[in-house]
Amino acid sequence: MSPLTAITPSHAAAPDSSATAGAKPRPHPLLYVAGSAYALLVALTIHFHEPWADEAQSWLLGRDATLADLWGRLLHYEGTPGLWQTLLHVLTRLGLSYSAYSFVSGILGLTAVYLLFRYAPLPLFIRILLPFTYYLCYQYAVLARSYALVAPLLFGIAASYPQARRKLALPTVLLALLAGVSVHGFLISACIWVTLYAPLVLHWRRLQNSERWKLTIAGAAYWLILGFFLVCAWPAKDVAFAENRGLANLHFLPDIVKVSFAVAFTGYWKVSLILIALTLPFLWRGGGWLFFLLASSALCLFGTIVYSQVWHLGTLFLAWLFAIWISAYKTRVTAPTVLAVVVAIGFQCYWSAMAIGYDWSHAYSGSLAAARYLRQEGLPPGGLYAIGYSSTALQPYFSANIYSDFHEGAQPAYWDWSKRNLVNDPRALFASPRREQVLVGYTEGGAEARWCNLLELLGYQATQHFEGSTFWQTGVFERESFDLYRKVSEPHAVSELKMADVAYAPQLLDGFYTIEAGAWRWTAKNFTVLLKAPPGSERSGAELVLKLFFPDTQLHRLGPMTLSADVGGYALPKRVFSQPDTQTYSASVPSEALRSGFVAVNFRFDKAFTNATGDLRELGAVATSVALCLAP
Repeated sequence: MSPLTAITPSHAAAPDSSATAGAKPRPHPLLYVAGSAYALLVALTIHFHEPWADEAQSWLLGRDATLADLWGRLLHYEGTPGLWQTLLHVLTRLGLSYSAYSFVSGILGLTAVYLLFRYAPLPLFIRILLPFTYYLCYQYAVLARSYALVAPLLFGIAASYPQARRKLALPTVLLALLAGVSVHGFLISACIWVTLYAPLVLHWRRLQNSERWKLTIAGAAYWLILGFFLVCAWPAKDVAFAENRGLANLHFLPDIVKVSFAVAFTGYWKVSLILIALTLPFLWRGGGWLFFLLASSALCLFGTIVYSQVWHLGTLFLAWLFAIWISAYKTRVTAPTVLAVVVAIGFQCYWSAMAIGYDWSHAYSGSLAAARYLRQEGLPPGGLYAIGYSSTALQPYFSANIYSDFHEGAQPAYWDWSKRNLVNDPRALFASPRREQVLVGYTEGGAEARWCNLLELLGYQATQHFEGSTFWQTGVFERESFDLYRKVSEPHAVSELKMADVAYAPQLLDGFYTIEAGAWRWTAKNFTVLLKAPPGSERSGAELVLKLFFPDTQLHRLGPMTLSADVGGYALPKRVFSQPDTQTYSASVPSEALRSGFVAVNFRFDKAFTNATGDLRELGAVATSVALCLAP
C-alpha cells in the first residue's frame, strides 16, 4: 500500500450514530439550535464590546499602511506574519467600517462552528457544547484579532485531513494560510505538516514518481511561503518589544508550561494535565499524539524564549481539539477522552459566561467614550498630545491621525513599535510645542499617578476621565482607561531640586531610588531629571550643578567613575571621580538647549555596582541635589 493512502477513516469507530468517523455528520436539529444560539450570543456581545488597543492597532495597520510597507517594514516591529492585517487592508478598501470590524471575527467564529458541526467525528453533545467554550465563543470570536483566523483554518485542515496525503493542494493552501496568521499559527502549521508528510519523506522510495512530484511541489511551495513569512516577521534590531528574548530565558520553561496549560484548559495546571493524560491513550491509538507533542512543545518553548501573553495560549487548547479530531478518524472516541473534554468544556463555558456578562455591563475600553467626547468637543487647535500605547484605541474612530506626537502629526495613526517612538518619553513631552491638551492612556495605577503628578507640575489638570478594563476569563485583567488634561496654570516645576523634597519628586524621571535618611537618594547607572530653565537662561545659558557623595566602599570596588551628561540633545563635558566623600559635577549648558523652558537632564556613569550584600539595585552614587542656575 502506498504511504499516501495511510490515513483511512474507520467507520467501525463511529462515536455515535450521528457522527460517523470520516463521513459528513448528518445535520441534527439540535445543531441548528446551537448554531443559532451561538450566532446570536456572539452578535449581541459584539454590540456591547468596545475594541481595545490591540484590536485597533491591527485595524490601523490595515487602513493606513500600504501592503509593501506592511510586509516590507512594519511586520518586523509587530512580530507576526501579516495575513490578518492584509485581510483588513482589503476590507477597509471595500468600505468596511470600524463599527462593523468585530463582526469579521464573529463571522470567522461562526465558520469554525459550522466546520465543527459538519465534519468533526465527535459525539453530538460535544459538538453542540464546544462552540460555547471561552476561546471559540469569546476570545477568538468577539475580540477582533488575528487569532480569530486560527480556529476556522485549523478546523478546515482537520476536515480535509483524511484525504490530505492524496490531495495535497487544499491542505497545503490551508496550512500556508494558518502560518500567516501569527507566530503561534506558524508553529502549529509546521507541526501539522511534519505530522502529515514527514512519514512520506521517510518512505520516499515507496512512493510512485507522480506522488514524489506532487509532494515535492507542494512541500517546496509550502516551505518557501513559510520562509517568506519568517523573513517578514523577523524582529528588527530597534524593535521596542519583547526585548528580553533569548535562550537565557529557558530556566523559566517549567513556569511557562504550568501557566500555559492552566490558562489554556481549566485555570489549574494540575487539573489540565490530568485531563490531557486521560486522552493520551486515545491520541496514541489515533495518531494525534505526535502532533500535540510537537505543537505543545513548540508553543511553550516560544513562550519561554521569545514572548508569551495569556491570549496566545488558547491556541494550545485548539491544538488539543485538533489532535482529538484527527485521532477520531482512526479509532473510537473513548470514555476517558469524552470525560476530559466535558470537564474542560465545563470550566470554559463558565469563563465564557463571566466574560460575556462583564462585556455586556462594563466598558472593555474607555476609548469609545473618549472618542465620542473628542468628536463632540472638537480637537484642540493647539495639538492633542497622547501618552501610552492604549491611546491607539481612539484612532480608528477618526479618519486620520489625531495626535500631534504620533508620527510627528502625519497621516499614519498606528503605534510605532520601534525605539524611535518617543511617545512615552517625558523628554519629548517637554520639548513638544503642540500640547494644548494631553491624553494619557494607562493600564495600571502606577502609570496613572506618575503622569498625573508630572503633568500637574507642568500646569495641567485632569478634566475628563474615561474608565475601561480588559477582562480575562473570570476577572479584570488590566485597565484601559484615559485621562484628558488641559493646561490651567503656569508650571510648578523648579530649577533647583533637593532629593528630600517629595513635592517635586515627579521631576525625578528615571534612575532614582527612594529617599534615605530623609536627605538623599541612590542613583542607578543612568538617571534622568526634569528641570525648569531659570528665567533669562534662554539668552545667557545656565550652569548645571549636581551634588554627589561617593562612599569609600563604592570607589574601592569599582575604581574611578566617569560621569557624562546631556541636556536637550547637547552633550556636556565628562568628569572622572576618583576620591570618596562629597563631590560636585558642574557644566555650562548652552542657551540653545534651554529654549523650550523645561529640559530633561540625562546622566550616565560608566559603571555601577550590583548585588551588594543582597541589595539587588544597580548603584551609581548618592545624590543630594541638582540644579540649573543662571550662568555667572
